[in-house]
Amino acid sequence: MKRQLCALLSLLIVGTAFVSCDGDTGSDATVDTTSTDAQTAAAEPAETEEPSAFDLMESVDYGGQIIRIMLSDQQNEQGDIITAEEENGDVLHDLIYRRNRAVEEKYNVLIEGEADTNSVVNDMIRMQVQGGSNDYEFYFAHSSVSGLATAGLLYPISQIAEIDLTNPWWDKAALNDLSIGGEVFMAIGDISPVSLLTSSCMAFNKKLFSQQDMAFPYEMAADGKWTIDAMLDMTKGLTTDLNGDGALDCSNDLFSMTSWGWDSPYSLFYGTGGKLSAKDDNDIPYIDFNLDRLSSIYDKIFELVIGQQSNFVTDVAEYMNTYTTFVNGNAYFCDITLYKIGLYLRDMEDDFGILPTPKYDEASDYTSLVNLSAPMIAVPRNAQDVSRTGTIIEAIAAAAYDMVTPQLFDVITKSKNVRDEESAAMVDLIVRNRVFDPVYIYQINGYGCVDGQLKAKKNEIASQYERNLKAAEKMMEKIVKAYEEIE
Repeated sequence: MKRQLCALLSLLIVGTAFVSCDGDTGSDATVDTTSTDAQTAAAEPAETEEPSAFDLMESVDYGGQIIRIMLSDQQNEQGDIITAEEENGDVLHDLIYRRNRAVEEKYNVLIEGEADTNSVVNDMIRMQVQGGSNDYEFYFAHSSVSGLATAGLLYPISQIAEIDLTNPWWDKAALNDLSIGGEVFMAIGDISPVSLLTSSCMAFNKKLFSQQDMAFPYEMAADGKWTIDAMLDMTKGLTTDLNGDGALDCSNDLFSMTSWGWDSPYSLFYGTGGKLSAKDDNDIPYIDFNLDRLSSIYDKIFELVIGQQSNFVTDVAEYMNTYTTFVNGNAYFCDITLYKIGLYLRDMEDDFGILPTPKYDEASDYTSLVNLSAPMIAVPRNAQDVSRTGTIIEAIAAAAYDMVTPQLFDVITKSKNVRDEESAAMVDLIVRNRVFDPVYIYQINGYGCVDGQLKAKKNEIASQYERNLKAAEKMMEKIVKAYEEIE
């Protein structure tokens, strides 16, 4: 079933005042007016709703089996499964609630979720496998679960027959980036709305744009022209010392962009096409520090963040200033994630729009970073009933694809100030074009070079990658060898 998320999101925005694509009134312009309404109705068969992906899945009766799932409780990740006993009016909660109930009814199971910290979740996987218990069917784990994969504690998802990783509800970028030798041990996609919402993006203040007679960048983004150079041209000279005191501060002055210093170095780097690894013909990853390209990317990021005097917040105590600066109308752009838009911008008075992170050039693709905190599906190596586990995972993913993702825009925008069709289409670009660099996921040497240099306000990056190259290659080789030794 081929469906475009942007089209579904647009339907949410225009509400009930629409007709189906097949119901174009212009197509009946030449109908014989002598025909009766009854004849017309008889001649035209009634349209039937296309079955959803979840509807088409074969049902299985598991006899009331309890499906216990463990999740991380950080950044609301438990919300991927855990709900109250009934709907409560929260958009995402109620969508997850309905999805869970649909799966329970179709397979005669009871879904139970538990949550704890990232480290505890990882420890529980380790104890379950090494202790031979069967406490949990599967896990929504932090990206650090990759260390358990290399230790041979996870069941290869690519070997579970009931999970079809070619289906559209599985993130192809994650599968391509994180597979090793054709095997996949961690997967993600529509099954985790929290993961989709952890995608990086840009918000822009429409009021400030209008005051400067600046065109909203929607058309530029849709035409593939929303590049880092375009953003640099757009933001040049926008940072302004409004009160003339010779110092820039969040409350009294105006900034080209505001960003959190522990996120934006990575979102901008990967958004502009940065990558620190590649794959050989056997699907084996290797370190790929292309110094010329990396230097070019960093030069542009440095100018955007440091050269143009953006509000680059690095002090944990000042974290919220990243977003209050934008909410209060003191910044044109805000580097952010979809999740944080709903969390921090919901009460913003000025209208704002959503854009993908700018790409490197017009020939490149848009890519959105998925933060390390995003959950991934992990199946313990000693799964008791692999077939059942795979069936339930696939069912939850398909049901989310049908019932949750099409309303993702509603989840993001709990206020009316961003409800426009253009932003809906941008969300499609963001969640369907993500990047999962193994160097970032496994935190291999060199992954934090951009972060470190930006915080130090140093306009040079090549020497940092050169310094980390040998250690990075050694660590990657160690990871690959660990996977090859898994029986």
